Amino acid sequence: MRIALAFLLFILTMAAPARADQSDPRLDRLFLQLAKATTPPEAQGVEKEIQSLWLLSGSDTVDVLMARAQQSIDAQDAATAKRLLDSVTEMRPGYAEVWYQRGALLVAMDSAQEGLPDLLRAVDLEPRHYQALVLAGKIAEDSGDKRTALDRYRKAVAINPQLESTKRKIAALAAELEGKDI
Repeated sequence: MRIALAFLLFILTMAAPARADQSDPRLDRLFLQLAKATTPPEAQGVEKEIQSLWLLSGSDTVDVLMARAQQSIDAQDAATAKRLLDSVTEMRPGYAEVWYQRGALLVAMDSAQEGLPDLLRAVDLEPRHYQALVLAGKIAEDSGDKRTALDRYRKAVAINPQLESTKRKIAALAAELEGKDI
């Protein structure tokens, strides 16, 4: 009986933590794998694992609201999605993924300048949020701030080296900015 109890205790302590989000300790290993990925398919598998952890907030209520926001986005009901994401930002202001999701939604709604602070908040909370960095870089590039765009793109590719379209943007911006005093 004691052996069975000890084994059960061992298994429970080895289980993944209930809390995920950007503080999940499994992310460190996944980001190392992402940095070492040598092919886009390999990187995509790791990206999916990272994104699945980012979507787990540690709160059942928040997870339901996030899922409903995604359903609203899928149904092209941006207003409902935004209201749901607004609620989550109030409930869990330290949850990076909600800031990214709301920022990305605002960009999709042609409110890029309104979405930028949310994207930057996501990066503040999770500096490895390469998706937020890429989108924030695009906003900077679209507004003419090419130096900031280049910096954000480089940070994203340092985290996820398989971002091929972002690498092309880096090459184009670096060539364009070379020798210019900005």
